[in-house]
Amino acid sequence: MEEVNEINVEDTLHQIQNNDSSLTHCIFNNVPLEQEMVDNITTAMVDNKHVKKLEMCNCSITDESIEGFITLLKTNTTLESLSLETNKITGKHLKLIVQSMEFNDTLKELRIANQYFTTGVGDEMAISKALANNTSLVKFSLNWKNGGARNTADRLIMRNNDVARKKRQGLS
Repeated sequence: MEEVNEINVEDTLHQIQNNDSSLTHCIFNNVPLEQEMVDNITTAMVDNKHVKKLEMCNCSITDESIEGFITLLKTNTTLESLSLETNKITGKHLKLIVQSMEFNDTLKELRIANQYFTTGVGDEMAISKALANNTSLVKFSLNWKNGGARNTADRLIMRNNDVARKKRQGLS
């Protein structure tokens, strides 16, 4: 059974746009969002300096809104966690999201599992290869079908966890 989310989407969007320092965690989960609203949220997040966690699971997000997430990931320097699980994003566009992580060194968690469309082997291989260009992600979720791609991704996430641990311990 889906959890009811009582969020006022318009009010939350205004808080994001106004860079409200009291808003650090946005949970839009289980709220069907029109493409225009998703685009407005991602556009507002580009310059937001306070939201560290953005959850948009089961929001009916499709490939048409992915460019906004790519821009967000390339430019936002505050966001630490992005969850886009249980949407309608194809493997091709999941790949583009992960490839944009090459330009991001603040996001620590990316959750893109349980999409309506399954990913193909080629997309999974490209996703695991793209993870090599990022050292900040320490949590990553995707429903892998290809064991080799999953193994590569797991090794890279472990590498990133080691880098983060060394930074915390002052060893790097």
